[in-house]
Amino acid sequence: MRRRRHVIAAVAVLALVAGACTRAEGETEIGGAVGAPAESDEGAGEGTPATGSRLDQGGFGDLEEVCSDGEPGSATETGLTPDEIRLGTITDRGSAERPGLTQEMYDTAVAFAAWCNEHGGIGGRTVVIDDLDAKLFEYGQRIGDACQQDFALVGGGGVFDAQDNGARVACGLVNIPGYAVTPQARVAELQVQPVPNPVYSFASAGYRWIQGRFPEAGKLGILWVNLDGPATIHDQIVEMAETMGFEVVFDEQYRPIGETGWRGFVQKMREAGVTTFEMVGEPENMVALQQAMQTEGWYPEVIHLQPNFFDRKYAEEGSGSVSETTYMRSPFPTFDMADEVPAMADYLELMERYNPEGKTAMLGMQGMSAFLLFATAAKECGAELTRACVLEQAGAQEGWTAGGLHSPQTPGNQVATQCSLAIRVTPDGFVYDEELTRPNEGIYNCDPGNVVELTDDYGVPKPAA
Repeated sequence: MRRRRHVIAAVAVLALVAGACTRAEGETEIGGAVGAPAESDEGAGEGTPATGSRLDQGGFGDLEEVCSDGEPGSATETGLTPDEIRLGTITDRGSAERPGLTQEMYDTAVAFAAWCNEHGGIGGRTVVIDDLDAKLFEYGQRIGDACQQDFALVGGGGVFDAQDNGARVACGLVNIPGYAVTPQARVAELQVQPVPNPVYSFASAGYRWIQGRFPEAGKLGILWVNLDGPATIHDQIVEMAETMGFEVVFDEQYRPIGETGWRGFVQKMREAGVTTFEMVGEPENMVALQQAMQTEGWYPEVIHLQPNFFDRKYAEEGSGSVSETTYMRSPFPTFDMADEVPAMADYLELMERYNPEGKTAMLGMQGMSAFLLFATAAKECGAELTRACVLEQAGAQEGWTAGGLHSPQTPGNQVATQCSLAIRVTPDGFVYDEELTRPNEGIYNCDPGNVVELTDDYGVPKPAA
């Protein structure tokens, strides 16, 4: 029974960080993704990329010489020799319960290493990726492995990332993660998140946009799963919304697996006068709720969703019942914006060329940001490469965008992004809503008012002021 409860928790927690990223049926293979490799030069072999492409010059987006040859200094730390640097990438891809879970993070690691090594590696050291498959329930064991062999953890994440009970920090292992889930992992030391998911700071741009376009939609309804990760997100959303002046008039839980009472929830929301609605959970459940709304002939004035609903399967399965006013905020552009976002085109090209059997997804992009941040920090350290130097340089990056792959971020564990764009869910898929976004920095809206500082007790220490 206990294992079953953990499995259910895994499904729900991953929905919050990886809803768009699991190996769901119907997900597009990388070979079919938007953003093909550069055309070959005249006279070059078939499939040879143009020598002028950013990737061929060692660049990614607006980052230049991400990886390069060099003269490595003396090796004094675990996972570092004069010839190579070992980096561990944690996933749950071998999970029997959810096969392929976060596979795209390992796929991105493999592609990055192949590209980086082609350009000289990290300061002349070959990048070696250690596959740390936690399989959901072996996170602690994989941290034990990494402590013995790896210089750093980069570009990964595990559902039960508090399971090591502080062993990573105790052995001095640096983490530049693709994502962090539990409150304990989010505030852990020796860590810099490229796209932070802090505990006491919450991105509120979506709710600001609602107030601007739907000024009368101030009565919030929220439906959620009472498990550790989702419960924290629920509490953060409620505190944020109430701080901004929303009144919570409906707040109920649903079963993560086997829920059948969707019409009952819709009826209760209608009776409570809900005008703005948010679900904390998986896209499949949102589809079921939307279908119940369609059956009942009632939708709230506006629906707001977290970025994990940026899921191709959700768009496909929910297209026939989606509300015209369903929105989400996102730090990443959509894949079909590759023509106007060079770094997006580079990510898709890199995957196509260096790991064509891999997957492209939002967590893959977050993993890519982590590897780019690590490489940038290591480059700053030069020949005197140490874990301490990488940690310092990674945390010193200001306005980090991974070469333009996502909105400006403050790497670390404490600051939520002030910069997002609005995505509207339509019967035809996801569309960048420029009018709602009101961009003031490229395609993003950046404003200190897009973040709410939280004060409730979330069970972990608050950052120093």
